[in-house]
Amino acid sequence: MRTIEELKLELSNPSEAYRSAPFWAWNDRLEEGELARQIDGMQEQGMGGFFIHSREGLETEYLSEEWMQAVGTAVKRAAGQRMEAWIYDEDKWPSGSAGGLVSKTDPGKYTAKAISLEIFDAGHLPEHTIRVGDACEDGTVVALMSARIEGRTVGKYTREETLKTGQEIPKGYAWLVFRVEISGESEWYNGFAPSDNLNPAAVRTFLDLTHERYKERFQSEFGRTVKGFFTDEPNFCDFFSVFTKGRPWIPWGEGMDEYFREKRGYSFYDYLPYLYYDGEGCEKIRHDYWHTLTERFSECYAKQLYDWCDANRLLMTGHMLYENDLGYGARVCGAAMPHYRYMHAPGIDILGEQTREYLTVKQCTSVANQYNRDMVLTETYGCTGWDFTFEGQKWLGDWQFVLGVNRRCQHLALYSITGCRKRDYPPVFNYQTTWWENNRILEDYFGRVSACVRTGEVVRDILVIHPMSTIWTMCASAPDEDLNHVEMNMGWLDEHIFRLNRVGEEYNRLAKTLMGIHQDFDFGDEMILEEAGRVQEGKLFVQERSYSIVIVPRVATLFSGTVKLLNDFMDQGGKVIWTGPMISMVNGRYIPEISEPGADADRCELRRLAQHPNLQRAEDYEQAVSRLNHIHPRLLRVKNDRMQEDTDILAMIRKTEDGYLIFAANNDREHQHRVMLRFAAPGAVQSYDPLDDVTRPAAVRVLEQGGIEFVETFTPAMSRVYFIRTGQKPLEGGAAFPYEHPHRADRVWACLGPEAMITRDMENVLTLDRCSYRLADTEQDICALPWSPDMEVWQAQRQMRDAMGLRQIYYNGAPQRYSWIGEECGADGKVFELKFTFEVNEIPDGPLYAAIEKPLDYSLTCNRKACQETQEYFLDRKIIRFRVNGLKKGVNELILKGIYRNTTELEDIYLLGDFMVDSERRMIQDRGRLHFGDWTMQGLYHYPGSVVYHFQVEQPPERQKRYELKLGDYRGTLGKVTVNGKNAGILIGNTRKNVDITDFLTTGSNAIDIQIIGSPRNMFGPFHQKYTGCSRISWEDFRTAGEFHTDSYVLKPYGLQGQIVIAELEGESAYDY
Repeated sequence: MRTIEELKLELSNPSEAYRSAPFWAWNDRLEEGELARQIDGMQEQGMGGFFIHSREGLETEYLSEEWMQAVGTAVKRAAGQRMEAWIYDEDKWPSGSAGGLVSKTDPGKYTAKAISLEIFDAGHLPEHTIRVGDACEDGTVVALMSARIEGRTVGKYTREETLKTGQEIPKGYAWLVFRVEISGESEWYNGFAPSDNLNPAAVRTFLDLTHERYKERFQSEFGRTVKGFFTDEPNFCDFFSVFTKGRPWIPWGEGMDEYFREKRGYSFYDYLPYLYYDGEGCEKIRHDYWHTLTERFSECYAKQLYDWCDANRLLMTGHMLYENDLGYGARVCGAAMPHYRYMHAPGIDILGEQTREYLTVKQCTSVANQYNRDMVLTETYGCTGWDFTFEGQKWLGDWQFVLGVNRRCQHLALYSITGCRKRDYPPVFNYQTTWWENNRILEDYFGRVSACVRTGEVVRDILVIHPMSTIWTMCASAPDEDLNHVEMNMGWLDEHIFRLNRVGEEYNRLAKTLMGIHQDFDFGDEMILEEAGRVQEGKLFVQERSYSIVIVPRVATLFSGTVKLLNDFMDQGGKVIWTGPMISMVNGRYIPEISEPGADADRCELRRLAQHPNLQRAEDYEQAVSRLNHIHPRLLRVKNDRMQEDTDILAMIRKTEDGYLIFAANNDREHQHRVMLRFAAPGAVQSYDPLDDVTRPAAVRVLEQGGIEFVETFTPAMSRVYFIRTGQKPLEGGAAFPYEHPHRADRVWACLGPEAMITRDMENVLTLDRCSYRLADTEQDICALPWSPDMEVWQAQRQMRDAMGLRQIYYNGAPQRYSWIGEECGADGKVFELKFTFEVNEIPDGPLYAAIEKPLDYSLTCNRKACQETQEYFLDRKIIRFRVNGLKKGVNELILKGIYRNTTELEDIYLLGDFMVDSERRMIQDRGRLHFGDWTMQGLYHYPGSVVYHFQVEQPPERQKRYELKLGDYRGTLGKVTVNGKNAGILIGNTRKNVDITDFLTTGSNAIDIQIIGSPRNMFGPFHQKYTGCSRISWEDFRTAGEFHTDSYVLKPYGLQGQIVIAELEGESAYDY
């Protein structure tokens, strides 16, 4: 444990270990020079490392010699730049299959398996005799049951050996045929099948094919430049598993029958109906089934990878599939928390621009705390879209860090954005994005926050029992649901699973509530409690952490070991808050009438629990929280000016060698919060702003009971770190809410706008995303063909590839390009032409360019005049600029011509130049001015860059006064303010809209420039989506059709939007409570 002073020495320039390491998506033909160049760029922009991640579009064969050479180049360059190189352990995702090679090694034993159900009744009789042990293409029969069925409930049933053709089935009965099936092949696994991660030999093969290959080449860098492996969304069944259509199924694996007998003492096959139907005792069978699968998966997969990394001086990190939903989570990995034990750096994945998943974060950070893991990683920002802002990054990152995460892995830093790659769940954190040169701002910020929240030990004295075993008792595969995926829909069509997800949301709300009232906690997973729980000196320990309060949420069952642990804890004086009715199940087994005497050990322990004097009962969560606050005084209170707990200000408290550290963040993006922070321990307080790296002493009021309180104003999404040295005398002062007159208004010194001269930092853009096409065998033939109807470019390419019999590429999720672009294709070599039209109202000044992706041997003409290919690129080094000739007023025609091959990827064309685009998308001359308001409607329709608004203020400032630039609403990724050519401050959404410019003003005329930085969103889209409320952006949003499609262009607004003033700052008076 280090001191605050030791920490502060690191904050000006945090080391690479605290900085982000993005998923560096290798998604094209890899070139050594380009790899080195991109590493240099990431280092320059403040990143601490990268994860080498095979991704959609890869043309260098995964794990080939060429791939390994590229890895060697990256590792060597990273070492030279003092960066960390991490290896993502799979081809795309999920981890475990080695791009399909595991199942290919031994299809029978190493391929994912399931137990499927086929139902025969009076209306559906078998066409042939079925016997136990029969093996055919659709699986091996492992059980036959004759069962009484009523709706979704099974009554009495018997095991049978044979079901004969034409055998009479009485009304109300059904024959249930259970088969072990082996998954079919999937495009996602490059035409192979998913692996059996419940088979230890299959997972060992994965290690041999992947980890051992890297060890052969880079063992000398293990633990040095190469820090570890990332495993992504491992599971024992996923949406890409393919079993017999129409049959519900449950996950299974090689050797599971014997493993289940060993663990539970009976044959699972005797009770198979209870995983599909409700019935007497079904909860116990389901509990045993999911518990056993979770144990097996944890041992087979996570522990094997962890042990291998441990033995090779490497760290294992990653995250589990569906850690955010308890229903889906049970279905694909049993439970998330037990697997985190076997990660040196546990991780999560937060998709979309939202801060709702408290359960996701706290599950992971709880285990990390209990097992004393230093690094907690978040794969984050995926699916937020090209228009994701710096405020969004900060808001979403702060929320995760305050819950216990401490390092970012941005999704994604694309090697290339050509073709489908730009639609791979944007945004992009690499040189192709137009705000990239400002990336270091947030890298420095989060590096400082990471250093802070990894100092000392987090203060968490509350343990909440995790409810996963309750979910297990309810989790089944509904007999009338088809769980096979449909055209990459990434989800099952099972309402039963959705219902369990909704049950899980109750616990997510509890987690949010506890964090909001500043009662930080850890979850206690029952499998982990079984292994690492103990009671000592009145505390309940989980591995290395101890707790004095336990909350049991509304649950239906507990492990028998958990019940005993709670009793032992209360025997030593511990307090347990029990929410809702007392359970009547232990390990999923009903124990009726617990008050009656009996020798059953579970009944005795449950009766002891229910009658224990240290058990505090609560009818609901509101009452549970009330009891908690009564028996567990908070170390930190955060109150608003109505003296109520402010639940939007979230906080983490850490104990350091010389005091405490608090990281506090406003989770409200829209509103300012003025709060009183009351801390129960006395000491000197310093307020630290990690965005500016500025520390200031905070005036506090010393409380009679020994604590301190001080006031802070949190702007939307703002954060602060507070250093509290308990051995030092505090600076006493006006720690009270400042007085503001209800009619107070800023004294305006100057108004800016509403019009301004502007400067762009790059050429304007007009995206051409519609075309006509024609396709022929020869150049002579093509001239005689008519043009197709006008359509979007992706639709034209789809029709062309259909006509040529080529694999479709309009969607993401096909086999990797390296696996098929080298195949001979008889249709290769047809001549194509694309015709793009655009209208010019005014000929722009200066040259016009067309940016074309990977032009290869293409030719381009404008109004039949040849356009010259240049050596210059636009945004991506594979998007090449052509000089456009022959421009005229009116309608212009661009014709792109070339040979269409299997490797071809046709995309939109981007016109570049010093022009503007009117609201009808017609080209006009650059006006050089903008009015306050959306710049897309004032000529910058598809513009991705930044705009500098130029203002001049003539009146001189008065001495001894301070002046603040106050922006109204503005839209942009971020902004910057310069005064008389000097940087005055940065603008980050609602967090920072005001800048103190006093020190930059002169006595004469003052030039004030406000730069608003855009994004590639209005250049790349999505454009034609009527519905824009989706929280997760994927390739499908760029390829809309049907009722959600519109021919109109849907754009995001950018630019200065509202009144801008320079105000004179006044001193503030205060009142006391």
